[in-house]
Parts: sequence; structure tokens; C-alpha cells
Amino acid sequence: PPLPPGFLSRLLNVFSLPSPPGAAPSRLKQRKVPVKVEPKVFFANERTFLSWLHTSVTLASISIAIISFSSGEDGSETGQVYGLTLLPVSVCFIVYALRQYTVRAAMIRRREPGPYEDLAGPTVLAGMLMVSIGANFMLKLSQVVRE
Repeated sequence: PPLPPGFLSRLLNVFSLPSPPGAAPSRLKQRKVPVKVEPKVFFANERTFLSWLHTSVTLASISIAIISFSSGEDGSETGQVYGLTLLPVSVCFIVYALRQYTVRAAMIRRREPGPYEDLAGPTVLAGMLMVSIGANFMLKLSQVVRE
């Protein structure tokens, strides 16, 4: 039977590094260091996930409280609109937290070196939250100006 690709290089622990054009290819012995993943890495991932969930549950609770308190007899529609705009933001926090947790857990299981940080996600979520709060402020301001 034919050998799988890379069988000989894995057997000999040798691989080729890309060399500059015109230079002879160099062959170096591959360094196989066992990567030990400590349990604290898994727990840190879970702690981060739970922290994001805590934030999203807090936002959802605030949203539901705003909706319920503004739906009384003298309640304004502005409060209900704000509560309804804050609820999808909290759902986005939950979706982001779950995605990051699963991606990082898979990377840890595969023992990938990283990078594990995400710079765009928290920025987008913070922007969404700021837009939601800014929209509430503008709605309330316009309501006050009309009266």
C-alpha cells in the first residue's frame, strides 16, 4: 500500500524549511517537545466563559426590568423601546461567549500555541452597548424636548 503523505518525514523527524530563492534548501531536525496542557488552562477558559455569561445575564435582567417597570399604567414607550434594544445586545454577548469558549477549548485540546485573544469581539460588543445606551439617551432627550 502507498505510504501516507509525510510518513517518511515523520518517521525520520526531519522537515524542510523554506529557504530564500537561489539558496540550497536546509534540513533541520524537528524539535518534538511534548506540550503539556495543565488543567488551569481549561479552567481559565471556563472562568472567562462564565464571566461573559454573567455580564450577559445582568444585561438581560436589566432589560427585562426596564420593560416590566415601563409597561405600567403611566409607562412610557421610550422605556420599553430601550428595554427591547438592550435585550438583543445581551443575546449577542451570550453568542459571543459561547463561540469564544468553543473555539478556545478546541485550540486547547489540539494544543495549538495560540493566539487565544480576540481584539475585535469585545470592541464590537462594547460598541453595540454604547449605541444602545446612546439611542436611549437620544430617545429620552427627544421626549423631554417635545414636552
